[in-house]
Amino acid sequence: MVSMAGDTRCRTRQEAAVAWTSAHAAELAGVGLPLIGGALLTPWLDLISLAWAAVWAANEIRLRRTTRTARQVAVATRPARPALTTGTAADDGGKPSPAESGPRKEVTR
Repeated sequence: MVSMAGDTRCRTRQEAAVAWTSAHAAELAGVGLPLIGGALLTPWLDLISLAWAAVWAANEIRLRRTTRTARQVAVATRPARPALTTGTAADDGGKPSPAESGPRKEVTR
């Protein structure tokens, strides 16, 4: 993904998960805290958690539907990612790697 600074490297799954969790911290707390309170204090607090989760889900569905076109345009106009490369002779000063140097000579004893 492209960040605001123009960095074109791809985010790892961990970076994406941390970004999503930090962006949705309020929603997670709104669902999680009453759920924990319901387990510790009274089961009636679970209803608050259920209501908050329903509101959150409805908002996420609405947001997904309203931004569908913008997401499709962003994917269609995204520049192609460079192919992954492995170490080649050009990468290490012209010296071929052992895998590129041809068949190995077998040693017999």
